[in-house]
Amino acid sequence: MTDHDTSGVVVGPADGDPPTTFSEQFHADAAKLVRRYPVARSSLLPLLHLVQSEHGYVSQAGIAFCAEALDLTKAEVGAVATFYTMYKREPVGNYLLSVCTNPTCQVAGSQVIFDRYKEALDGAVRDPETGVTIEQAECLGICDAAPVVQVNYEMYGPLTDDEADRLLAACRSGAGNAPVSSWSGEPAPTFAEVERELSGADDAFADQLVEAARHSITGYDVPPAYKSGETDIPVTHPGGDRSGHGGEIFAAGFAGSNGSRPVGGAPDGDPEVAAAADDQELTPDQADDVEEVAAAADDSAGGQAGEPGRADESVDVADDAEQAADGADPTSGNGSDSTDGDGTTGTDTDDTDDNDGEA
Repeated sequence: MTDHDTSGVVVGPADGDPPTTFSEQFHADAAKLVRRYPVARSSLLPLLHLVQSEHGYVSQAGIAFCAEALDLTKAEVGAVATFYTMYKREPVGNYLLSVCTNPTCQVAGSQVIFDRYKEALDGAVRDPETGVTIEQAECLGICDAAPVVQVNYEMYGPLTDDEADRLLAACRSGAGNAPVSSWSGEPAPTFAEVERELSGADDAFADQLVEAARHSITGYDVPPAYKSGETDIPVTHPGGDRSGHGGEIFAAGFAGSNGSRPVGGAPDGDPEVAAAADDQELTPDQADDVEEVAAAADDSAGGQAGEPGRADESVDVADDAEQAADGADPTSGNGSDSTDGDGTTGTDTDDTDDNDGEA
């Protein structure tokens, strides 16, 4: 089992039995992250970073947790976790050293650095005692500093062979011992710390984000949808998003699963979250930003509601679908000659499609 200190930073090797449990703080943070998104599954990427902050990598337990929390299959979660290189399938310890071996850094000597690192680790890519891990990386986008080594996504370069050796030695000496980067002026955080930051669990506007997610469902006539293959599934679909705001709104009394507004209006949000959002103090600059975003949202909603032809377009789409189902030509338009189901030609005058041969 992975050892942890009281701050939650991985301090020991992750050998032995894989981790299977999560802390109470993790569960609380995960619930808050899911609440920030109109569609629950949209929180998968932050949740995977949160898993790495706790276990030091995307563990099988982490995949199972995300699948259950977001109403996904383990295969769907695993497909995402194996697609992005920032999600690790093996423990990396407190520090992950990424050595760029693309052409510019390669010419500048990065392959020599990586080979020296492997030699220092007895041919392995992970220190069995400290968990410190090395990897070859694609271009890190800082070619003028070649050769470059990233430590938990903090840049170090250009490095001589000796400087690179000292960097590895400092990381292996323990958490908090990474040297200061000449680029940021800050030492590299531990892997657990940077993963927690990437998850967004400590974002200052957490409560406002939850309220924004809820309003994005309840504040518009047509709520957002997510794509499943070729199909757009409204978040209010009973099987579409049981874990998120959409599932809650549907359960509260939507007239149907077609994106219509709730019966009796939109339900109220979480009063504690709303109160926390109201009570959170903002700086003058932050207050101005909030007002600008709110004004832009109002303008957008007003523009959509008052845009000429949008309502007519919706009616036309519905009519076309009905005509197609009855065997009519949906391109013929309303009120024009069309071919009825029996092959005769007639004129629709009431925006309905007859299938009995009457003109």
